[in-house]
Amino acid sequence: MSPRPRSISRKLPPNLVKDVRGGTTYYRYRNPLTGERTSFGQDVERSIQAAIALNAHFAKTISDQRTEKLVRRVITQNDGGTIGEFLHIFDTQILQARRSKKGKSLAEKTLREYRIMLRTIGQEFGKDDWEQITLKRVALFLDQLPARSSNAHRSLMIQIWRHAIAKGIIPPQNIPEMTIPKDHVVERQPLSLVWFQSIREAAEPWFQNAMDLALQTLQRREDLVLYRFDAIQAINGAQHLPVCQKKTENTSEFGRLLLPVGDELRRVIDQCRDEILSPFLIHRKPHKRRREYLDKKDHWTAVQPEMLTREFTRLRDQTGVCNGLRQEQRPSFHEIRALGAELYRQAGWTDDAIQRLLGHSTEKMTKHYLDKHQEPWIVTDTVGLSLMVYQK
Repeated sequence: MSPRPRSISRKLPPNLVKDVRGGTTYYRYRNPLTGERTSFGQDVERSIQAAIALNAHFAKTISDQRTEKLVRRVITQNDGGTIGEFLHIFDTQILQARRSKKGKSLAEKTLREYRIMLRTIGQEFGKDDWEQITLKRVALFLDQLPARSSNAHRSLMIQIWRHAIAKGIIPPQNIPEMTIPKDHVVERQPLSLVWFQSIREAAEPWFQNAMDLALQTLQRREDLVLYRFDAIQAINGAQHLPVCQKKTENTSEFGRLLLPVGDELRRVIDQCRDEILSPFLIHRKPHKRRREYLDKKDHWTAVQPEMLTREFTRLRDQTGVCNGLRQEQRPSFHEIRALGAELYRQAGWTDDAIQRLLGHSTEKMTKHYLDKHQEPWIVTDTVGLSLMVYQK
């Protein structure tokens, strides 16, 4: 018998890998720049030849990119390093130097939101050089985020790339700007008056006060918790409650309000006075007086804005008023603002007057709040056909 022929084992070139499925061997090529794999089929000879050619091509591309980076470093004298290094510069220098039209720096809450997104972006791209970031990578990163978060990250990445371009760190190609923002549909349902009343009935007195003040004054939680008894001032014989909206104080003059104290608002303010001595209208006796929490407050009875959201959510779910809705559809404390605006409209207030109370600079934003409680109807001309038309 003739000897059994030995199988020839061929050493595959870099980036070419075997993929055995169901006893059949396929060959795939891994792109050294992106990591993507492409099937070359079963022909080993052609796969090897193609892999050798591609390796030579990518070797030149990588070499050219590295050379370009070194050349740019000499020309600009400002090597951007990794993206993570520039994110640190963006956080500590660019954001810190940013000012509003009134010359004020970014609010602490805004900075905190930026830093959360910067951390997420850094986890994805921080260790990479700018040349490694492709449009596909950015698109895949944004696609994995919910619509609202995706659009916020996209907007911030556009700013980051814009500053990097302006500093000569990268060529003038804003990759994030080439992506398409997601359509964001708000699923949260408006808060009905019946739901408001049910939640209020289950609440402790301090939170009933918070809900009443939110409904009467239409202000955001960050502003509600700052209402002070000693801030109420008399102007021309009438009492006024001043409000300086934190969200708009750096960007608009529409957020500085003096709210005349009528009978209903005075009733709520008097209702806030209790046995606890506090300068704040919304206050409570904390269950635990831990030093690290008290140091963050202006007064030991003060309430943080997050507490209003948590307490409302707890009572909403405890009462079961929204059990028929998914979590993302259930209204939050902020929806009291829209409910109050609708009640003011029903009471005869004009949209312009409601806009001033909300502190909105545009009619469009006020309409967004009011439309939550009204289904659109199209009014037609008077309906009715003459009997002569169809009885002949």
